[in-house]
Order: sequence, then structure tokens, then C-alpha cells
Amino acid sequence: MMSKIIQSSGFNDTFEQIYQDLAYNYGCTYMSYVYEHQSSRVTHSTHPEWNSIYFGDKLLDRCGLFRVGKQFMKLNGYNETVFRWNDVNTISKDEFEINGIRTEFNIHNGLSFGKTFFGSKEFLGLATDKHHTDFPMLLVHNKAEMDWFILRMRRVAFRESLGLTYS
Repeated sequence: MMSKIIQSSGFNDTFEQIYQDLAYNYGCTYMSYVYEHQSSRVTHSTHPEWNSIYFGDKLLDRCGLFRVGKQFMKLNGYNETVFRWNDVNTISKDEFEINGIRTEFNIHNGLSFGKTFFGSKEFLGLATDKHHTDFPMLLVHNKAEMDWFILRMRRVAFRESLGLTYS
């Protein structure tokens, strides 16, 4: 017989709480997360206007960052990728314009994480302002903690995909 239920605060996380932790600990000023499973897609962005343009106008499908992440996983047979945005070369007018729009929102020096597992896909983009140039390296040096943040986001996305939310 169990007399006590142990509850982890991580199960009641919200995207906003996770973002606040990233902002406080790493100087993150932008977070975008996408979780896809079957026909369900959960997205979150700290910049609702950019999120609306990026996903609503389907810029995602023409974005160099998304192209590179998908290509890397497909070509190398990996199910996971991490890359610096500053290392991605634009190869089309669309990609160049999308980078320009991103810059207008003061989203710079980003790092992307991508992963496929058990039929699911998730993508996380973290960025900061143009002055915090060591931001991507700071995150890479703290990869174990980044994996914990991603797991927390996955829990929130999974709950949302099931229609479960906590207030």
C-alpha cells in the first residue's frame, strides 16, 4: 500500500517556466520548440508574432536551419543533431529573407537541437541577442543540462498533445 505520492515539479512545468530558467541561467532571449507525433504538432515560441509568421506563413518549410537539421539527420543516419545557426549558409533567396526577418526580431547566435524517436520529431531553437556571441558554446558545454530542459519541454508538449494542461 502506498501512503504517499511523490510528485516532481517537472511534471507541472509550462513552456514559460522552462524558458524563464533558460533566460536566468544562460541569457536566453528566444526559445522555439516543436514536437510532432503522428498528426499532432505542438509548437511554442517566446515570440508569438515571429511564431505566427514562421509557422503560419510556413517559413519553416523554406528555412535554412530546418533544412540543415533535417539533412544532417537523414544523410548521416543519425536521429539527433545539434548545430550553430551562424554556421548555416543560406542557399536561396527565401532562406536569406527568413534570416533577415529573424534578425528584425533580434534573434541571434542561436543553437538548434533536433531529434527523431519512436515516430516522433522534436526541434528546439534557442537564441539570444547579437552581443552574446558565446551563447551557443555555453549551451554545448552544458549539454547534459540542455537534455534535461528538452525532456521537460517534451513532457509539456506530450501533455498538450493529449489535451492535458495544468494551471
